[in-house]
Amino acid sequence: MDKENSERDGIGIEHGVIMKAAQVSTLAVTDKELNKINKLTLEPLKAEDVFIFKVAMCDNEIDRTSEVFPLASLKKMQKLFIGKTMIKDHMRRSDNQVARIYDTELQASDNEVTKINEVYTQLVAHCYMLDSDANKGLIADIKGGIKKEVSVGLRVNKALCSICGTDNAKQWCKHYPGQEYDKQICHFSLEDPNDAYEVSFVAVPAQQRAGTTKNYGGKPVKEAPSDTLPEQNTDADAVDIRFKDLDIFLFINKTTQVEGENE
Repeated sequence: MDKENSERDGIGIEHGVIMKAAQVSTLAVTDKELNKINKLTLEPLKAEDVFIFKVAMCDNEIDRTSEVFPLASLKKMQKLFIGKTMIKDHMRRSDNQVARIYDTELQASDNEVTKINEVYTQLVAHCYMLDSDANKGLIADIKGGIKKEVSVGLRVNKALCSICGTDNAKQWCKHYPGQEYDKQICHFSLEDPNDAYEVSFVAVPAQQRAGTTKNYGGKPVKEAPSDTLPEQNTDADAVDIRFKDLDIFLFINKTTQVEGENE
């Protein structure tokens, strides 16, 4: 086992780790979906060859960790995640690949507006896996709600403080997301994503972090008094953000509304 994988434990928070939540639902295997899938295959697959599902990975609302991906970030992430692999337990071995993202979409609300005054939008990934004997157990676990924790990883260049505008990917400011300063609640805007890594099924959700920390490219520190400045971080040009152990709520409707059925 390599050093990176050996450091991934059930409750440890890696460099740049952020907790998120997402939702999974099934998809119908239509000709439209197959055409997109077959752009990634060496030989054409048929409907009976695949099981497909989608993951609502994130949105542009300030979340419970007081962080937000603005719409511009979601649009870049939409392109970055196409073709990325889905593995298990973050074990980056070729024989551990179980699915792949073949498409992404932005789903915008008709009437909801976020706290940052944007139309509420979700970034949704479409994933496929082979409906093979080797995967039947995993498919059954997904449908049955057993496999419902997922971790998604990407890299962004900026983590901007809403209070002072400091890019905490390069230099920490004295503000912390979720804390109040002069009657304003601080949040961090995660911007300029430039790479996506993988989506991973994980066995045990990580425990929520104790206390307030900063984890945007340097060594995390506990919350500092408002009149002090935490240790600066100047050696990170980008932020590793790992949506580790997303507590996913599988939404498998027994009378699933099949998307694209009438297309």
